[in-house]
Amino acid sequence: MKKFLIVTLMLLACGVAFAGESVQKYVLDNGQAVIIKEVRSNPIVTVDTWIKTGSINEDDSNNGVSHFLEHLFFRGSKNHAPGEFDKLLETKGAITNAATSKDFTHYYVTIPSKYFDEALDLHADMLLNPLLPRKELEKERKVVLEEISKDENSPQKAVYDNLVSMIYTEHPYKRKVIGKSSIIETIHRDDIMNYYNRWYYPANMITVIVGDVDTEQTLEKVRKAFSGSVKKAEKVVYPKEKPLTQQMRKTEYLDAQSGYMLIGFRGVDINNNDTYALDVLATVLGDGRSSVFYKNIKDKLQLAFSISASNSGFRDDGIFYISAKFVPEKLEKLENQIFNEICEIQKNGITDMQLSIAKNIIERDTYYQRESISNISQEIGYTMVTSGDIKVYDNYIENIKKVTLQDVKRVAEKYLGKEKSAVSVVLPESAKEVKVSNVEECVGEPVLISSSDISQKYTLANGATLVLTPNTSNKIVAISIYAKGGNFVEPKFGTASMTASAMLKGTKKYSAQELAEILEDNGIKVVPSSRSDAFEVSVLTTANQYEQTLDLLSEILNNATFPDYELEKIKNEKLQLIKQSRDMPLNLAVEQYKHLIFENSPYSNSTVLLEKTLPLISKSDVVKYYDMIFTPDNLVISVNGDVDKDVTAKYFTKMFTKKDNAKFNIAEHKSEIKPITEPKKSTKEVASTNTDWIFLAWQTAGLEDKKEYATLKVIDSLLGTGMSSRLFKNLRDQEGLAYQLGSGYSANMLRGAFVVYIGTNPDTYEKALNGLWNEINLLKTEFVGTKELQEAKDKLAGHYVLSMETNLDKASAIGWFETALDDYGFSEEYLKLINSVTESDIMRVANKYFKGSNYVLSVVKK
Repeated sequence: MKKFLIVTLMLLACGVAFAGESVQKYVLDNGQAVIIKEVRSNPIVTVDTWIKTGSINEDDSNNGVSHFLEHLFFRGSKNHAPGEFDKLLETKGAITNAATSKDFTHYYVTIPSKYFDEALDLHADMLLNPLLPRKELEKERKVVLEEISKDENSPQKAVYDNLVSMIYTEHPYKRKVIGKSSIIETIHRDDIMNYYNRWYYPANMITVIVGDVDTEQTLEKVRKAFSGSVKKAEKVVYPKEKPLTQQMRKTEYLDAQSGYMLIGFRGVDINNNDTYALDVLATVLGDGRSSVFYKNIKDKLQLAFSISASNSGFRDDGIFYISAKFVPEKLEKLENQIFNEICEIQKNGITDMQLSIAKNIIERDTYYQRESISNISQEIGYTMVTSGDIKVYDNYIENIKKVTLQDVKRVAEKYLGKEKSAVSVVLPESAKEVKVSNVEECVGEPVLISSSDISQKYTLANGATLVLTPNTSNKIVAISIYAKGGNFVEPKFGTASMTASAMLKGTKKYSAQELAEILEDNGIKVVPSSRSDAFEVSVLTTANQYEQTLDLLSEILNNATFPDYELEKIKNEKLQLIKQSRDMPLNLAVEQYKHLIFENSPYSNSTVLLEKTLPLISKSDVVKYYDMIFTPDNLVISVNGDVDKDVTAKYFTKMFTKKDNAKFNIAEHKSEIKPITEPKKSTKEVASTNTDWIFLAWQTAGLEDKKEYATLKVIDSLLGTGMSSRLFKNLRDQEGLAYQLGSGYSANMLRGAFVVYIGTNPDTYEKALNGLWNEINLLKTEFVGTKELQEAKDKLAGHYVLSMETNLDKASAIGWFETALDDYGFSEEYLKLINSVTESDIMRVANKYFKGSNYVLSVVKK
């Protein structure tokens, strides 16, 4: 269950009313289950309805119908025209989507809670009264076929599908959720409606509502919205799959640059008590730096550049997975070592320390996961659909705590035998020959600079800026540290990225392994990362471990040792990941776009350039950057949580000592960002792709110009964000040119980039490219309608509310705005700026930046 959100999601219910951790469960007169959990920490709510059907209820004549039907629900109902559902909700800032799996289909809306009534009514109408108009069905048929085609050459999809085909030969879990092109091409509307009528009725639905709502009022609203005929839920008994008695194997060769492996063992359904011991075993084997696979296979022997283990309990069965990505030449040694590690646990079990660390990791991950209402609804949903019992959700951590050393050894012996395994491997075409076999310092007082309703800004005695945002709604503490300079001050391109990756690979006090174990044992997360304008360190912990966390953070930020062999491993892993990313044609188009838009500048995010400079980066480059980047005068420290101001100030003042390095001034570096003065084009041909990818982009204003920043955010919202956007409605819905398309605006401090993109059938390449240009030109020549403009603003406002849900979301946003704009309160000003954007602003900014003489065009085509 621990990995359920990564693998899939779900929901179910029963009984009268059950309360557990404020979770309320009801069954309506029509048989529909309703789960309500009040979370009042933020003004948002998630409405998530789960239908207890997926590919498990399909046959060979309609495989894929569940997924196809999921798409069609957004194409109109008896009370709303096609596209109206998405438009009405997205203009309120809602996030709406759906997902299909083997056991379920679910539809969800996350929205500011003031729009809950409208969202619920639309949600219920979509599910109970779909029209499935023939014209819309044919449009969506093309979209689904494009989605199937896009996945055909994906190594990740191939390695998973091949594994499932070996584990399940009789049970309906054997069928692909996405279905087959031959069936989707020909399936009739009547067949789809027959499937809908059989499985879509209230008694087969579970609605989960989590967020800023009142339970009693919400229950009545759900009862009214989902009122319908009573139909008893259908009970189905599925054929049992025979256990594997000898190892199965499939190897496929694709146009890839890395090796992919999935080893699967038949596990247990989610109601089987062995699932808890299997979760612990998966964590011991393959979750984090303290895991067996990471230490022995990835770190020590360097047989894989990523490896993990997970346990997934379904409604009717389960799979224990081991996943690895590797250099093809190491396949045989890698596979042998995986089974050697399993054998060691089967013979000798695990240690008390391993058991304790695993339990702590699971408990902390679950705790962090349950901070977000959408995550809560998904966890409850998945649990209910697969188990039928809310107590599985409520008692999960308690059941993990009960797992013993003997339990872990027993399940390893029972389920993970080599003869019970299926091994799926995908290799590059070029690899066909690979064979498989204690004194307190006196520190100055912090000086209060300014304060707002939610935050206070201080200057510490060492010169660093501290922005403190008190939060007593939970015990989670989030820290975001921004060091100004980022890529501008690195000696060689990629040094900042190397530094971020290597900072946790050992310190003067702790080895890499010791540090990993301490962090994971205490549920502390420290994540260094690099961006163009700043180097960032994100930290997640709890109030009880705050001071311990700050001690560890100080050790990491001041005493990292950067061993040569670790740096070499990181280089090799990064180079391998670059090659691996090129297995996907979409990534090739993205790569060229990123390479060209800010070519040869600190704002370049180019893996083409990184591939050349990585081998040239020395340990001295990394150490020089590390010693310089944490200059206190250049630091912004944003803390969100229930912490003491004086303790916080004392620790961070001692953590960062004064240095002679100059204070970073971004204005002095404007000349390093060269404008584009003529079209820059890149076209790559890939024989194996079934989709042509087009990226059209321009340099634009960055964060410095707040009004243009806000205007470009609005343009992005109305042009290419969501299913109510112009690109979606005009090029996808009306023209049927794409399954995947959109726009994006990313703003650095000095400059930004705006991109529109589309993945289309090779036969419609020219039409798709012209369509992108037409939509850009419309912005330049015709005023946006008042209603459309307001809807785009409302969408942005809603997305902003959702993006500020967790403590880390808030710490990160506040810290970044203080770093980039010297304005930690910009997050409050942001919505006012968005609402100030006019029709004239849209046209002015579009004409200023979206020219035919200074664009980037990145194309990957068949």
